[in-house]
Amino acid sequence: MQCLLFRLISVPALLALCLLLFASCSAEEEGFLTELPDNEYPLEEMLLTFDDLPIPMEQEITNTFDNASWAQLFGEENLRGKVNQLEARGRIIGALREFSWEEPFTHLGGPALITVQSTLYSNIDAAKGSMSLFCGTLVDERTATDLTDFWVADIGEGVQGFLIGQQTPEIGRFVETVVCFRTGRVVHAVRQSGLDGTEDIALNVRLARRMYERVLSVFESIEASSS
Repeated sequence: MQCLLFRLISVPALLALCLLLFASCSAEEEGFLTELPDNEYPLEEMLLTFDDLPIPMEQEITNTFDNASWAQLFGEENLRGKVNQLEARGRIIGALREFSWEEPFTHLGGPALITVQSTLYSNIDAAKGSMSLFCGTLVDERTATDLTDFWVADIGEGVQGFLIGQQTPEIGRFVETVVCFRTGRVVHAVRQSGLDGTEDIALNVRLARRMYERVLSVFESIEASSS
């Protein structure tokens, strides 16, 4: 009887141990090179390209923003204060690519703009912290009150999805659909912008997964070149 009881207790414990070991092995296999010098993270290579989009958008703009240039995009009077905030949050630099239409008013039934970005943080904790701060996207935290979270299955080392609505006098309610995920100390985001009712969560999730594949490929190339 004691042997049977021991087996009943041991089997679940053994299974739990195996699952724990499997999870730790999976994490080790992904390993996202968190100790590289800041200038050795090829952030632009992690961004999606025209070939990754399932819709034929026509224009592409790519930029890299340090904290000073990123702070300017928020339109705040206290620019130095915004830069200090970004630095305090561990933001180092980010790459951003925008896809759009040449004539956006002929495409009002779908996304007007798709933006992808990869942002490097000083350490893993700073990158984790950014996930609760709109993932480092261009969002004014003081006015982002029309906010709805949605569930996304695991991507990378952490994932989040949310909708941000904003009422405009010209075109009514405008909606941003965002899916973001983390790989080490880099946080990636796919942001879809369009009129109320055109938001496509499935599209954003699909693009985020495609971007994750690209990010994995970039890290694998870095590891291969260093070994």
